Amino acid sequence: MIPKRLKPVFIQAHANVMTPKVSKYETIKQYLLNGIASRTFTDTIPSENQLAQQFGVSRMTARRALDELERNGSVERIPGKGTFVRKTTHYTRGFFRVRPFRKWAEDIHATLTTRVLEARLMDPPRDIARKLQTDGPVVLLRILNFFDDRPVRYAIRYLVADPCAGILEENLEQVSVHDILINKYHLALTKINQSMTAIGLSPKLASLFDEAPGYPVFYFRRLAFSYDNPITYVENYMRGEMAFDDTFTPQFDQTDFLP
Repeated sequence: MIPKRLKPVFIQAHANVMTPKVSKYETIKQYLLNGIASRTFTDTIPSENQLAQQFGVSRMTARRALDELERNGSVERIPGKGTFVRKTTHYTRGFFRVRPFRKWAEDIHATLTTRVLEARLMDPPRDIARKLQTDGPVVLLRILNFFDDRPVRYAIRYLVADPCAGILEENLEQVSVHDILINKYHLALTKINQSMTAIGLSPKLASLFDEAPGYPVFYFRRLAFSYDNPITYVENYMRGEMAFDDTFTPQFDQTDFLP
């Protein structure tokens, strides 16, 4: 049974979000990160000399930008050869991989439908501003997903308005947020901070799932980064009886297995 349809709230973004002045090495660093995310740089990264000449800075300034990118895992530097984009694979840590929800539906042969309950630009609550490291507006999305007309996931998502405000113009009932961030905005999602607990639903949330208060769900909290920059924070409530089969490449930290 589908809950009574809620009228979605849409408020479009009209203003360009101002970006604070940054240092020269940060400008170089962001230029390189944008180039990696947009796949302008897929292999070799410009050298210190090239960057210093292009941006009119010293080699030391260019080197600082490259050093920071190497520390955060965006690039690797090979002596005598140069600096290269670090090759990455799909997410393989955490309880679940980050993937479009439609893939989970396909795995269990279910028909996925999506309902946008709210989509607007807003001033962030203090804890969200802290998580996303922003003092500007954020995009709020409240989305309910169904498998075969049965509510299975409720998501409350916040995105940094710069560069994500345009997502309010997208058809979010047809395309997933991650599809848009990765394929249209070319944002490389490089790190996830995640927690998961089991909780019972409050009366208000239980009504969205057409269940009684206290109904068990998985409660996920995820903060996604594009390199150094937090991009989106989401709280997902997912049916507790759902099971997901998955195959992925494990990543081991050998120190975890020391006696």
